Amino acid sequence: MERNVKMKQQQKHAQRDVMKHLRDSIPDEEAEKKSTGIIKTLEKLPEYTEASVVLMYAAKGKEVRTKALIESAITNGKKVLLPITNLEAKRMEIGEVNDHSDLREGAFGIMEPGKKSGQWEEKIEAAIVPGLAFDMEGHRIGYGHGYYDGMLKRMRAVRIGLAYDFQIVEMLPAEGHDQSMDLVVTERRVIRC
Repeated sequence: MERNVKMKQQQKHAQRDVMKHLRDSIPDEEAEKKSTGIIKTLEKLPEYTEASVVLMYAAKGKEVRTKALIESAITNGKKVLLPITNLEAKRMEIGEVNDHSDLREGAFGIMEPGKKSGQWEEKIEAAIVPGLAFDMEGHRIGYGHGYYDGMLKRMRAVRIGLAYDFQIVEMLPAEGHDQSMDLVVTERRVIRC
């Protein structure tokens, strides 16, 4: 059993390295163009359009860009929340964003709200999630710290992963604590898991 867990962790680590390299090597213009297509598709999905309280993320590096999504959601009257990494407690907390300028640099160089606000986990209807890789069953590989898994475990929201199509693989090694997506949106397709 322990050997199986170690093998899965090694597979995840290898997949993480490959996908990070692939994602980081795409040109900025291509990342912007693909991100625009992904966001346009997301904004037409009922799981997103019908949600009034949405958890999003501030993109870092070559992640699917979310700045325009955050701004349009605020303009359209959605309650927009972003995670705040609490390194001391090793968990994600949640803060509200009323304008993209509300964000400041937090842990790992990721932009986040300046302060946490209330208990939002129960009210979130859609969680927009980044990842390095996703599979056809909605399994996700992130950066390996487990912050998103811990946060997603505390909420009942529809989980929507955003990724470039090359980040989709047939199957990822999944462990018991890993939280799966309900949908993954790429520039080419919507995968319902």
